[in-house]
Amino acid sequence: MKTWTVLRPLTLSAALLASLALTAPASAQEPAAPAADRLLLREAQGEYLLNDGRTLKVLVGVKRLGVSVDANPLEDWRAESNELLVSPDGMRRVRLYRNADGSVDRVALEVDRVVR
Repeated sequence: MKTWTVLRPLTLSAALLASLALTAPASAQEPAAPAADRLLLREAQGEYLLNDGRTLKVLVGVKRLGVSVDANPLEDWRAESNELLVSPDGMRRVRLYRNADGSVDRVALEVDRVVR
């Protein structure tokens, strides 16, 4: 009986914190980046044709940045800046080249090769 009386306040406060996190506005849930960087990153969303004929797809969500090459499933990538996206393993990068108005003109996929 003592265990329940000790754990009950903890479960109530945990439930309260969870409900606050679920009702937080989307702007509070986004990564801490300046508003201008977030807007530029959102403009990168779309499909692009690479020089070698493959298709690169970029999806920018509230908390997720997904990149897919050809028909592969989307992978979670991270944004180093509003012009550079990096894969989870750090071996692939997507460089975004922008026009004067900030829209993405073209992209380049850079891949590091492992030397054995």
